[in-house]
Amino acid sequence: MHPTRALALAALSSLALHTQAAPAATPTNPDTPSYTLAGRWQKNGDAYQTTWPGVTLSARFKGSAVGVVLKDESSYYVVEIDGQPKLQIEPARGKRTVWLRDLPAGEHTVALIRRNETPEYVGQVYGFTLEQGQWLPAPAAPSRQIEFIGDSFTAALANLTTRRDCPDSAIAAGTDITQGFAVKVARSLNAQWQTNAMSGMGLIRNWNGNLPDRDFRTFYARRLHTEPGSTPGSPAETGWKPQLVVIGLGINDFSTPVNPGEKRSTAQRATDFQAAYRQLIKELNSRYGQPQIIMLAMKLWPDDQQRPNVQAVLAAEQAAGNTRLHYLDLDPMQLTACQWHPNLADHQQVAQQLLETIKGLPLNW
Repeated sequence: MHPTRALALAALSSLALHTQAAPAATPTNPDTPSYTLAGRWQKNGDAYQTTWPGVTLSARFKGSAVGVVLKDESSYYVVEIDGQPKLQIEPARGKRTVWLRDLPAGEHTVALIRRNETPEYVGQVYGFTLEQGQWLPAPAAPSRQIEFIGDSFTAALANLTTRRDCPDSAIAAGTDITQGFAVKVARSLNAQWQTNAMSGMGLIRNWNGNLPDRDFRTFYARRLHTEPGSTPGSPAETGWKPQLVVIGLGINDFSTPVNPGEKRSTAQRATDFQAAYRQLIKELNSRYGQPQIIMLAMKLWPDDQQRPNVQAVLAAEQAAGNTRLHYLDLDPMQLTACQWHPNLADHQQVAQQLLETIKGLPLNW
């Protein structure tokens, strides 16, 4: 498949929202866990629900075994103990408890991280459980916060795969956002992350003109993709007010030519994209109190349309006095993962570019 068709092809059925950043109250009962949530979770009864990638549930305990209670037929998770991956959880039917045993006796931090996105399916996580031992106060959330907004590249779609031609069934299993550039950057900076990314979706136009009645903006405004009325919540409600936002949109808007019958011409696509991008920046500034923003772009075959349009947004914003925008031109990548997506080496390369850029920003964190 050619890059123009593959750069963000993540099937819309496997497309990949914003939540509490502060931990729940410290329990008075050592048998009751207290959680720190990161990413767009929604509490529904005794379950935490989500559809976005990279969301995290963490807790602290004293003991040598911990179980994860969940019901999720579409999502892959990694369980980390004290910051190290120890267990991979695959999709399965029914509510179940997955145990991690034989840990060194003592105090531990456990984190459950959702590896992939499921915009058409709501995952259910009921939390952690112990056989013996006791729960400790929830881990403190980092004061540094970074939000990553993007498409399948940001969602690390298929980053574990090693060939461009692969079946759709291999995509979710071959996706691990913890090995994507967003999480790599956040961890290098000891920052909490949100990876609000959707594969196949563009800011105003999806890959190849798909689903013309919706785009990334439709879903970015939701806590759950599947619930139009759900909202991320204000920073006062959620504790989420990132000092830095990284935007990686435009690949799907520009990686395929406008098809006959689409509602926008090529010229109108550029005009609408720039207007929508500037509106997104305005909304981010209003919601988060003027964060630093990095705008990513790359050279797309065949006519290199993403870069000049993102640069035009930068120029217009700077002319209007916005000094908190920064442009990053991504170096060429191998793109040898499924459907011409970034491989692990590509994600490391992007992470290094971002870290170098972030070093020079006037971040007050």
